[in-house]
Amino acid sequence: MKKVLVLDGVNLSINDLKDILSGNLDVVVEIQDHVKNHILQSRNTVDLIVQKKIPIYGISTGFGKFKEIYIPHQEMVDLQKNLIVSHASCVGEPLQPNIVLVMMILRLNCLIRGFSGVRMSLIESLQQAINKKLIPKVPCQGSVGASGDLAPLSHLALGLMGIGEIWNDGQYIPAEQALKMHNFEPLEFMEKEGLAMNNGTQMMAAINLETLMRSQYVMNAADLALGLTSYALQTNYRFLRNYSKSDNKSKNIVFSLIGEEWADQIKTNPKSIQTAFTTHQIIRQSIEENLRIVEREINSTSDNPIIDNERQSARSGGNFHGEYMGMLADNMCIALQRLCIFSERRQERLVNSEIGDCGLPMFLTSKGGLLNGYMIPQYTSAALVSENKVLSHPSCIDTVPTSANIEDHVSMGAYSARKGLQIVQNAEYIIAIELMCAAQGLEFAKIQLPPKIQSCLKFIRNIIPDVKTQDIFMNQYIEIMAKNLRDGHINHLMEELQLL
Repeated sequence: MKKVLVLDGVNLSINDLKDILSGNLDVVVEIQDHVKNHILQSRNTVDLIVQKKIPIYGISTGFGKFKEIYIPHQEMVDLQKNLIVSHASCVGEPLQPNIVLVMMILRLNCLIRGFSGVRMSLIESLQQAINKKLIPKVPCQGSVGASGDLAPLSHLALGLMGIGEIWNDGQYIPAEQALKMHNFEPLEFMEKEGLAMNNGTQMMAAINLETLMRSQYVMNAADLALGLTSYALQTNYRFLRNYSKSDNKSKNIVFSLIGEEWADQIKTNPKSIQTAFTTHQIIRQSIEENLRIVEREINSTSDNPIIDNERQSARSGGNFHGEYMGMLADNMCIALQRLCIFSERRQERLVNSEIGDCGLPMFLTSKGGLLNGYMIPQYTSAALVSENKVLSHPSCIDTVPTSANIEDHVSMGAYSARKGLQIVQNAEYIIAIELMCAAQGLEFAKIQLPPKIQSCLKFIRNIIPDVKTQDIFMNQYIEIMAKNLRDGHINHLMEELQLL
């Protein structure tokens, strides 16, 4: 059954988009009737501006450095077409179709707020394109996040004009052919409408939404891994008594996992565990706060100029700028990298019997020398953590002026967002490897496992073999574990065990 998503311009949330962000494109978009009056008023204001020959940026003038050039009425429609065709200048690999579909939904949600001056017919055409899954090919590189994602959104609009390529049955085909197959009339933009399609932060926001959704799963799985690892290492939990109950979700997850009994035989208490509760908590708070910010962004008017119905005019401002989305993404890159660093250090404790005194064999195998156990997966985590060090460098601290220095400051937020998606993927692998190592460590544990830890071990053993007496094809099982994390199965396990 298709998911029905009802838009009103103010109440869209990450939960509404989770299915699409996870790769399920089977959604139908509807629009609340009450928003239509404001859309019509906004368009009437644009028509009035055109009739009165008032010079308004992007409606009756050129763009950027050409903003002082008045465009005659008979050329205003060409102005909008030329804007989209010329600005579709991205390069590189295409964004995933689910990301582009979310971009389309976010742009529609912005336009129906009634501050962009578009016709109701354009709104309905964009809605139709979403429902028919006419998803244009949008290369991922080329946005500086100044007037929002100008170039990527131009590619989105261009495909719906019948130029470029559109996703169809697992491959890209010529856009003109795709539109004909689906009986879709190519878009033609009237005054202001091209600008309304490409001035916004929807690429950054869509990518950030996927990163945040996956980060929630990573965060919960990291807490689970922390609990399993610390139990395998026979950690001293007494220091946790300094925490008040329920003020730290990461600590509460571990408490629930291990039960209320304390281990008498204390072996090790590394900082990668002792300080993990504080670190995990601030990372969790960062995810939650950034989610609030991005949900506010996707329910805001990200456009320029903004149509002012009361004054029958238009106002230019910075509503399209990507600083919000860029700083958010860079913050997430740093937060996730801290999570990864802690996880990799705990993995080292699990596989290296020369540190600590918990009785685990070297590389978690009983036949070291003949077998290699978990020697190399820790290498993989180390390599990914090192990649993250470079990816965590904030993109939004840089700026390169554009448009003949009219845009003398740009956010570079698009690359911030793209880096975040790469880091969260690396984090999924790193936490997956820790879960595998921790489970193997528990196989050697000489202490009684609490019931919830036994349930977690059983879940992992159902998909990952024991390596006590055999070596396995690690890549295959790391991918399986990471997919279980990414698809929410680890999260579901934690819910079943009442850890969340």
